[in-house]
Amino acid sequence: MEIKEGELLSIDEVIKLELEKRCKIAIYGSENEEVAPEEKIASSDTEAERNLERITSMDGGKVKYRVKSFDEAEKTLSVVREITWE
Repeated sequence: MEIKEGELLSIDEVIKLELEKRCKIAIYGSENEEVAPEEKIASSDTEAERNLERITSMDGGKVKYRVKSFDEAEKTLSVVREITWE
């Protein structure tokens, strides 16, 4: 899977990229606020993101992760969490 800046991903797609590309993941709550460290997403972080998706969907919200940047050399994928409401 090619990683394009600005692309929207689900948490499952982020995890899949982490495993396929063997990269570190940085999740940001906003453009500047990092909420997950730039290292492998711990299973508790992954579960927390899935719980957030589940809770948010109960109120008609959707959680997606916009690709902020991907550094091929450093193997680092940075994404910004975006929540939208219907």
